[in-house]
This record gives sequence, C-alpha cells and structure tokens, in this order.
Amino acid sequence: MEHSVQLGTQHYHESICQRLRELRDDEELPVVIYEYQQGKRWLIDCNFQLPSQKYEGEQDTLKRIHSYYLANALAETILYQWEKDYVRYLLKKKYKLKREEVEQVLAKVLEYLSKTLLEQKSYAVNRKTTLVNQIMICLDNQPLFDIEGFLRFRAEDYKEQVQKAVSHVVDEYILEREYIEFIELLKHFVDSQVPRMHTLHVGITSSGKFHLYNEEGKTVTNEYIEDLSFGSSVNEYSYEDMLVSALIAVAPRQIVLHIRYEGFKDTLNTIVQVFEGRVSYCNDGCFICDKI
Repeated sequence: MEHSVQLGTQHYHESICQRLRELRDDEELPVVIYEYQQGKRWLIDCNFQLPSQKYEGEQDTLKRIHSYYLANALAETILYQWEKDYVRYLLKKKYKLKREEVEQVLAKVLEYLSKTLLEQKSYAVNRKTTLVNQIMICLDNQPLFDIEGFLRFRAEDYKEQVQKAVSHVVDEYILEREYIEFIELLKHFVDSQVPRMHTLHVGITSSGKFHLYNEEGKTVTNEYIEDLSFGSSVNEYSYEDMLVSALIAVAPRQIVLHIRYEGFKDTLNTIVQVFEGRVSYCNDGCFICDKI
C-alpha cells in the first residue's frame, strides 16, 4: 500500500529533492520520488510506502508522520533558500536601500534571524515551527502542495515574523548610520577648532558628576560646563551632548580620562570617537584621581 503527495515548484526542485533523498537514506523514510518537468515548473511525486498489515488507524498515523517529514523538508528549503531572497526583496522595494546598503543590512538581518533569543529559543526554530504547522494544514486539506503559491498566499504568519525582524534591523541600522554621521560632524568641528588647552583631564565621580581639570590639576569645570550629573531629571543623551560640546569648546590636543567606576560607556565611547587619537586613560592613579 502507498499514499502519494505531489509538490509543485518552479525554483526549488533541486533543493526539495535533495532533502527528500537525505531523509530517505539517513532516516529510512519510505518514499519513492518521481520528477516531472512541465515547462518552467517541476512536479515532484512523493510516493510513501505503507505496510499492508497495519490497521487503518495505524496507517493514518504513519501518513501523518510522513507528512511531518515532508513539511520539515519544505520548511528547510524555505528557510535556507527562499528567505534570503525575500529579505533582499524587502530591503530593496520596501525600504529603498541602496545597492551597497542592501548587502550590508542583509548580512545583519540574516544574523539576527539565526541568533538565540530569550528562553533559549532561536528565531530560526520559531520560524521553522510556524512553517511546518502551516504546511501540515495545507497537506491535510489536499495532496498537492505548490511551494511558490504557499509562500505567496498562505504563509502570512511566517512572513510576518521575517518582516518584523527586517524592520528591527533596519531601524537599528538607520540609528547607527545617523550616529556615525553625528560623530563625523563633531569630529569635523573638533578639527576646525583652535586648541585652547594642551591637555584636559576628565574625571567622573561615583555619583556620575563630571569634573574637568587643566594640566596643573586645577578645576575648570565651571568655565566650560555646568555641574550636571546622571540624575533622574537629566536626559542621558542631552547630558552627553553637553559634555562633548564642552570638550569641543576647549578642543584640547590631549584628553586624559580618570575613570574608576563602571558605566558611562556610551558617553566615553563618544568622546573616544570624536577625539580620535587624542584620548588616553589614567590607569595607575595620580593626584587628579585623588581629587575625584
């Protein structure tokens, strides 16, 4: 006894057949594959063997198992073959990214789609589960499954997951690009300024207050910046902007950071990037460290 499922595809014939052969050889899936070309399309006839001595209920269970294997093979083809092209399409058509940006963001999206999320469940596993469930529903309703038609009209839940991932990565990319442009603008300002001091020392207290000192260790904070801190009433980004603006106003040839506390990484990274090649850290402790 046997039961048959037919698969139609234009672009994924080789991938589907290869995966089915692997299942037949490695998992001993009892399937015989017949391949027919119809113009640009392929029809893949999958004949699954059923032991004749099995009861009807047991045969129904075996059919369900065969369908599950087949759904997994189709889901893997979609994940590893179709998904990359779909992401590239979204980046070009929906987000209007330039050609060089598309490949850059595509790599970020694919990495995001494959990384592990909360509760030790990966995006790839979640998407595959969604696909397998949707494909199983289709196979239960009819013995002919068209992969391109499924992706166009039936895979909305799966495509929504991919679209959300693309949207998240594109938003991050735009923010990163705007940040880089902001840093480049500040670097230009720094390069255009006449240095008012050779070396400026920057210290941060445990409460988050910044203090500026000249070469002799004299406090010059009030000359260039108000006494601000990371308090609840001060937005972190506005504080960062004001601190960097004060440093730009001084435009020192060298900046020495006296930092003895964890945190403030975003602010410090901005300073290091804006004043590229001018920033160093005091790691040994000195008379300025003692003031902080």
